[in-house]
Amino acid sequence: MGYQRAGFEVVGVDIKPQKHFPFEFHEADAMTYPLDGFDVIHASPPCQGYSVLAALHPGLKWQKLIIPLRDRLKKTGILYVIENVETSPLDGVILCGSFFKLGVERGRLQRHRRFESNVFLWGTPCNHYGKAVGVYGHGGHSGKHRMLYRQEAVEALGIDWMNRDEMSQAIPPAYTEFIGRQLIEQLKPGVAF
Repeated sequence: MGYQRAGFEVVGVDIKPQKHFPFEFHEADAMTYPLDGFDVIHASPPCQGYSVLAALHPGLKWQKLIIPLRDRLKKTGILYVIENVETSPLDGVILCGSFFKLGVERGRLQRHRRFESNVFLWGTPCNHYGKAVGVYGHGGHSGKHRMLYRQEAVEALGIDWMNRDEMSQAIPPAYTEFIGRQLIEQLKPGVAF
């Protein structure tokens, strides 16, 4: 949604059906999907293998797709962005919900996400204060961070078209609008990337 707000026509590709995706969608393997004809590619490979929470489930194995995905995108010559958790092996800027003043009355969303691109991107400073809230898992309470239930998650993320589980994996539109506006500038005539 953030990319659409920044001025892009959005096409989604995922190996799993995404029945609440609000734009054109293709159920396909993003690692083999044809990329010709796109101005920009945004990729969000599964984050579970890079998350610090993976240590809680040592018996589970998750695919780690960032390196092969990066190699594929570099070969295209197309402007790209890869997004993942801050502990991933991406080399890029970190965005935080606190900078965008996302959250609810009882706390700020401190969801850090890293964005790597083949062009320079501006990051944002965090603005952590007060209680932190999170949108992950299935809702409830987990340690020092209060998790939000669906209606609060809608407010905190700025997403009202997904169910609660989908929101736990989503990037707030404020993040991708911020990135998208920078990418639009890179696509202007005479700007080389």
